[in-house]
Amino acid sequence: SDSSSDTTTDSTATSASTTTTTTAAAAAPVDAAVLQQSVDVFFDPAASTDDRVAVVEDGTEHRAELDQFTGVLAGYPLTGTVGEVTVVDDDTVTATTEVAGPHGGAPMPLQFSRTDDGAWVLDDDAACSILEMGRITCA
Repeated sequence: SDSSSDTTTDSTATSASTTTTTTAAAAAPVDAAVLQQSVDVFFDPAASTDDRVAVVEDGTEHRAELDQFTGVLAGYPLTGTVGEVTVVDDDTVTATTEVAGPHGGAPMPLQFSRTDDGAWVLDDDAACSILEMGRITCA
């Protein structure tokens, strides 16, 4: 009976800490490191257009623009560093992302969406806002 009262105490403590953690971590269904993987592919000058299509919501619809972006990156390398992630809903987050190039950088709020297969990709509006920096207009 001593061990059962220990178990009760432990599970109460676990419940309390789980509740606290859940409340505090309602922060995000995904962390910055996962989002960073998509951002790294998006900005990688060595990535193929197919690689980029895979990390953008509705990427196939933006294949032509993403293909142009590959050329832009060859001459004007850009990087993105994902910072603070905030929840929009269960399948959408916004991440303050520092987008930097040869002439400096600026933080941009980029939205990411969860795909049906669970991957996190750049929202097409976010991708278009970056493409427009390279003077590429999304169709």
